[in-house]
Amino acid sequence: QRQAVWKRGALGVIAYGSRRTGFPDQLPWQRLGSRSRDGKVGTFAWILTPREGQRLRSRLAAAQKNDKPFRVRVKIEVELGEQTQAIVEGWIRGTEIHDQAIVLTSHLQEEKTSANDDRSGVASMLEIARALVRLIEQGKLPRPRRDIRFWWVNEISAPYRYFGDHPEEAKRILVNLNQDMVGAKQSAGQRVQFMSRTPFSRPSFLNDVVESILEAVRLRNTAVPLRAGADSGDFSRPMLSALGTQEPYRAQAVPFYDSTDHLVFNDGRVGIPGISLTNWPDPYIHSSDDDLWQIDPTQLKRNAFIIAASTYFIAAAGEPELPRLAGLLLGGAQRRLARDSATALIRLNDESAGDASARYADAVMLLEAATQRGLATLDSARVFAAPDGDGARLLAANRDRVQQLGDSLRAVLDAFYRDATGNQPRLNLSKEEKAANAQVPEWAVTLAEDLDGADVPRGVSGLHGHYSFEVRNLIDGQRSTLEIYRSVRAAALSAGEWYYGPVEFSKVKELLERMKKAGAIRFQ
Repeated sequence: QRQAVWKRGALGVIAYGSRRTGFPDQLPWQRLGSRSRDGKVGTFAWILTPREGQRLRSRLAAAQKNDKPFRVRVKIEVELGEQTQAIVEGWIRGTEIHDQAIVLTSHLQEEKTSANDDRSGVASMLEIARALVRLIEQGKLPRPRRDIRFWWVNEISAPYRYFGDHPEEAKRILVNLNQDMVGAKQSAGQRVQFMSRTPFSRPSFLNDVVESILEAVRLRNTAVPLRAGADSGDFSRPMLSALGTQEPYRAQAVPFYDSTDHLVFNDGRVGIPGISLTNWPDPYIHSSDDDLWQIDPTQLKRNAFIIAASTYFIAAAGEPELPRLAGLLLGGAQRRLARDSATALIRLNDESAGDASARYADAVMLLEAATQRGLATLDSARVFAAPDGDGARLLAANRDRVQQLGDSLRAVLDAFYRDATGNQPRLNLSKEEKAANAQVPEWAVTLAEDLDGADVPRGVSGLHGHYSFEVRNLIDGQRSTLEIYRSVRAAALSAGEWYYGPVEFSKVKELLERMKKAGAIRFQ
């Protein structure tokens, strides 16, 4: 449009092409701006399937070869309305706590052929609401203590606008559970149902609660060939829909990813832990193939159960549930600490990761961050404890256990370093790092001002967008530039630098300096 229409006077655009080989008749979903930044009016456009595009190209080539005109008649009916944002909301009112809502989200603004992305989430959320309401009305479930809110939204933009206009509302929401693509027939495209954990900057009990239920559903819907009396294809406790497949449930909890509504809640300026269920890879997304034929009621049922069970547990939880929850969180902290400790020990001997002192600094950075995440996760569960009650004492005792484990693993790390290198472990800050430790960034613009067009640089070359998001999340007027860098680098080391790439001190500094220069932040 920019080159052909606005520069050279073409009447419209006819385009084809797809990154997905093997789908010659798939009509991809595309966007075209209705106006340019300097106010030029947009034009009509057609998107063709690859097969149709190649056919038209061949006919054009033949006409050109014979020096003949090639005419196309186009009939367009289009209407451009005013841009608006919307949230359709439903409630299940809690019995006593009205400032710790559990918010479920799914988005409904996608094009007509969007059965999985995200009509599946929209439908699943509605059925969760209907099921919970009915169970409560029938007396099979007590009404939960906390409010449950159901948001059907314009993806990402509507929740951002809501919190930009009503920043005080974030303090009334405890967690977010998002569904984006939860109905996929997994054998069509080798799809896996992924659960996004919260980012490193947002440790929460939410991860362990949802992951425990996800894992239970996965294990119960996977073949167990060695179980006594089982056929080779038996599931231990199948969850199947009468109209769905009998396929297994491929599911996995993974480090934070974005591109859907839970990212808004995890934004540091909103500050609400959020997870998402999203299947991937998906060769049908944003195309004419995203239709009902590749939706599986069985997978819809499994995913709806995971979200509904997690939601109800959190909404109803209080002092009686804390022993079970505290045990889950302690076990999760121990598991993550053990994993990150193993990664730290391997880092010490990875000669491709710098000299011995740099590798030791990375290992300590990772282990300290893992310990702090474990402590913060336990702290997040205090919301369920009565003041000075048994639950609060149990959480405090578990907190001591996590700290002791972190200290013990640090001692093992130091001893291993001494044995492997013959040197005493030391952490020495460079002059640049000392300066960064004295520099504390804070926001100079509000979220609303950002949404309304304030200049807020989003990233820099060489730093993955997820880690740029983390840098912004950690700006709070309390953490120094060095602390922000160490936290984000630890996230990269924990996930594995192959995952989203490495995090370098220079890149974090560059992003913060750009934000300062743009007036988005200031340094104390």
